[in-house]
Amino acid sequence: MMNIGALLVVAVVAASSSHAFLVKSKSGMLKDPHVEGSIPVPPAQWFQQTLDHFDTQVLTTWKQRFFVNSTFYKPGGPVFLQIGGEGTANPVWVVVGQMMVQAQAQNAMAILVEHRYYGDSHPTPDLSLSNMRYLSSEQALADLANFRDQYGSANNLSESKWVTFGGSYPGSLSAWARVKYPHFFHAAVASSAPVWSVLNFTQYLEVVQNSIGTDGGPDCLSAVQDSMKQVNEMLATASGRTQLKVNFNACSPITSDEMEIATFAQSVAGLFMGVVQYNRDNVAFEGRTEVTISDVCEVMTNKSINVPVDKLVAVSKLLNAKNGQSGECFDSAYTDMVSSLKNSSYGSQEGGRQWMYQVCHEFGFLQSSQANSSAQPFGNLFPVGTQVQLCEDVFGVNASGLANYIRWSNQNYGSLHLKGSRIVFPNGNIDPWHALSVLPDTIDLGTNVVPVLIDGTAHCANMYPSREDDLPSLVAARETIANLVLLYIQDDN
Repeated sequence: MMNIGALLVVAVVAASSSHAFLVKSKSGMLKDPHVEGSIPVPPAQWFQQTLDHFDTQVLTTWKQRFFVNSTFYKPGGPVFLQIGGEGTANPVWVVVGQMMVQAQAQNAMAILVEHRYYGDSHPTPDLSLSNMRYLSSEQALADLANFRDQYGSANNLSESKWVTFGGSYPGSLSAWARVKYPHFFHAAVASSAPVWSVLNFTQYLEVVQNSIGTDGGPDCLSAVQDSMKQVNEMLATASGRTQLKVNFNACSPITSDEMEIATFAQSVAGLFMGVVQYNRDNVAFEGRTEVTISDVCEVMTNKSINVPVDKLVAVSKLLNAKNGQSGECFDSAYTDMVSSLKNSSYGSQEGGRQWMYQVCHEFGFLQSSQANSSAQPFGNLFPVGTQVQLCEDVFGVNASGLANYIRWSNQNYGSLHLKGSRIVFPNGNIDPWHALSVLPDTIDLGTNVVPVLIDGTAHCANMYPSREDDLPSLVAARETIANLVLLYIQDDN
C-alpha cells in the first residue's frame, strides 16, 4: 500500500461515448469524473483471484486489478471499497469524488477493485461464449468477498469495517454485497442501483418523457413527439428511409427489415435517452460542458427549424460536436451492431459484449417503446420483442430463457424486497434508472436501509466532486449520505 503523495502523475483522459448503437443505452454506466490536467493516481496492483467460486474442483486463478489509496488511513479506520463495473476501472475514483471526501473525514483506506472481464481484469483468454460462463454478478460478488477475506488478512484489515460503494450496476453490487456477505461488509452505499430486474423496462422512456417535460417544458416535449412521429412515418417507406439516411448521414442504408428499423428508431430516441440519463451529472469542468436537457430543448424549440426531423438532426450534430465526433456517420445498422457484439476479443470494445451478456443472462433491462403511447413520445417501433431478438442473435438466448434468468435474479437478490441493513440508496429523480431502485415509497425495507431521492439530479450525481453550482437538493443529499455512513461505521451491532 502506498501513500498517494508518492505516486506517479498521469493524465486522466475522459472516455468518449457513442449514442448511436442500441447496446449503448442498455447500461447506466457510471461515467468517470473529469479533472483538469494531470493528477497523481495509485498504480495498479494485482490480486490472484479464483475463476469459479462455486465449483471447488476448479482451481484455476487469474489476476484481478485493483488500486489502493492509503493517504487518509489511520490504524483502526474503516476500509472504503469502490466496486468496479461494466467498464475499465479508473483509479481517479480513489482520489476524487464524494467517497474520498468521506474517506478523509473517517480516516479510511480507499480501494477500487475492477470487475472481472472488464478493463484489464481478464479471467479467460477471450470473450468466446464458452469462456463467458464465469461472467455473472454472483461471481463478481464472490470476487469481492474473496478479496476482502484474503487481502484483509494479509494487510491487517480483517477487523476493519468495510463499506462498499458503487454507482449504477456497481451500486446494485454494493447493496448485494452487504446482503450476501454481511460478515465481510459492514455497510453499503448503493447509488442509482437498479436492483429490480425486468424484461420490459418501459419505465425508462416514461421517466425520459417526464424529465424532458419537467426540465425542458411542454413545448419541447411536443416537439420531440412531432419529430419522432415524422421519423417513424418516414421509416415506413423506401423514399423516407433513403431521406433519413441522407439527413442523419447514416453509415449504412436503412432497409425495411424490422430489426434495422427498430435499431434506427431507438438510436434516434437514444439522443434524448443519454442526455436525460446524465443530465447535469457533475462530470463537467471549466472549458467543457455536458449537453443537458435544456440544451437539446433549445434546439427542439428553435422556430427557425421548420421541419420536425431536422430538429433531431440538429440535436445529433450538437451531441457529436460535444463528443468530438463531428463529421462522423450515424452508426445505427443492426447487422453491424450484431457483428460488433459477436467479436470475442477483449480489445474490440469497451465492455459492450460483456454487458450485453449480463443483460441477456441476468437482468433484462430492455428499454423498449412498448408502453402506453401517452407515457412516452418516441413511437412504438422498438417493442420488447426486437430487444429480445438481439439477445437471441448474439447469444442464442430466447424470450423464455431470458425470462427465466430475470426471474432467478430477482429470486436470488430479493429485487425491491431485499433484506439487509445499513444500506443507503441515493437516486436522482431525473435518472430513468431510479425506477428500478429502492425509493422512499418502497415498502418492507430492512433495518436502517435508507432511500435518498434527490430532486433535479440524474445518474450517480451524488458520487462526483462538488461544484459551486450544485443544486441545494444535491448538497443536502450528500450531507445525508455522509452522516449515514458515519452512523453505520459507529454501529457495532
